[in-house]
Amino acid sequence: MKLDSRFRGNDGGEVDEFHLIGKRPKRRSKRGGEAGFSLLEIVVALALLGLILAVLSDSLRTGLGSAARAAAIEPPLAVAEAKLAAVGVTERLIAGRTSGQDARGIAWQLAIEEFHDDDFDGPSSDAPGVPKLYLVRVTVSWRQGGAPRSLSLDSLRLAPVTPP
Repeated sequence: MKLDSRFRGNDGGEVDEFHLIGKRPKRRSKRGGEAGFSLLEIVVALALLGLILAVLSDSLRTGLGSAARAAAIEPPLAVAEAKLAAVGVTERLIAGRTSGQDARGIAWQLAIEEFHDDDFDGPSSDAPGVPKLYLVRVTVSWRQGGAPRSLSLDSLRLAPVTPP
């Protein structure tokens, strides 16, 4: 390749000291300015970054708060589910109320009552050979952050059929 250092642009502006023949020469800027960002562009970029970080931090705080509330409800929910599952297995399916408290201070109340559906056209549950339907409700209560909380679970259960 042959190098030529005698070339000047058509407008008389300076070009790089050496350039390859056959390639267009690079011209130097006449004002001698530097490439980069202005102060205004940097300030706008930082302001946008600040807004985005504020939104993200708020979303993160909301998500962490929701996770904490969900974790706090798991033990009472487990107590309620266990009491509900025991009805008809280890607890007798007889109308009435019982209550208690577990070792963690979660109070529970179990209410069992006969269920009557006024819209049902079939035979009465008092008829021989027809099973009785019971409404089972478990309510648990506990304190969270100094405030009383509670939840209830309901289920319908069939009593075993007594032979006629």
